[in-house]
Amino acid sequence: MNLLVFEYATATGIQDHSILIEGKSMLEALLHDLREFKPSYLICEKFHHLIDYPNPIILQEDLYSWIREHASEFDATLFIAPEENMELYKLTRLLESKHVKIMGSASEAVLICSDKLRTYNALKGKVPLIETYETDDIKFKGKMVVKPVDGVACQGIKIIESSEELEKVMASSDSRMILQRFVEGEAASVSLLSNGKTALPLSLNRQYIEYNNGKLEYNGGITPFKHEMAADALLVAKKAVESIDGLRGYVGVDLILSDKIYVVELNSRITTPYIALRKLIDINLGKAIIAAVNGKIPRGWSINGVAEFKKGKNSMKIS
Repeated sequence: MNLLVFEYATATGIQDHSILIEGKSMLEALLHDLREFKPSYLICEKFHHLIDYPNPIILQEDLYSWIREHASEFDATLFIAPEENMELYKLTRLLESKHVKIMGSASEAVLICSDKLRTYNALKGKVPLIETYETDDIKFKGKMVVKPVDGVACQGIKIIESSEELEKVMASSDSRMILQRFVEGEAASVSLLSNGKTALPLSLNRQYIEYNNGKLEYNGGITPFKHEMAADALLVAKKAVESIDGLRGYVGVDLILSDKIYVVELNSRITTPYIALRKLIDINLGKAIIAAVNGKIPRGWSINGVAEFKKGKNSMKIS
């Protein structure tokens, strides 16, 4: 299999240091796990010195332009991209049009998961959800969370308590926003593998989320997260993934563990806990993603130990 790998931040030259740290760490982990396939990978010219793996394709042009011209030279691709501005969806659609096999979710599923309002409507009545509203459809009852409909991680998320605060947020943002009721609880996620029909929860992960001046910031976490609601959380995440057709490969489900388990959003891509989980699990997680897309879910596996992953100055630190 002639395999192409890339990660959006390192392929496009994103300047945001925090995003670059996570992207670089995920790309290196994925290349290491897939070394048996000898994949080629895309890296922008100014970042090529950051990655020391064979078979780089150094981009001197726009990522989309390169894909349009060269993607059909590859049999398959496994890539990581953000939901923000629908980049993950647009890249998936483009690669599908080039008849490259996506080692991940189908574009229809990516579209649903890239839009938080679509996700809410797709999962309503199937799993516990936080009440979600469009910004012109709400009367305030205490704290609310306002977030971009296509945001990634904690970017653009603010906690507000009045219509006046909402107006200020809307005036300072050009993104389409939604509102959710603020729920006190533990922020967590579940990492899963899916073959498009059956989802296999691998781990519950704690999320380190800091609240500063009304903004939320994601700074890493712990995997696996030992919590009294862990078993139920895995089952809720499994049901959420299996409720959306076309989710394949690695999927992350964000949750709040509170009076009950609330599904916050679905990520139809590799998420940051991958970099720690792969060190604890006794299967090759990269190869397992490819196997899952091809219909095979692991029958036996175990996780040994606990790992913490946090943002350092120049990389994600795992201990």
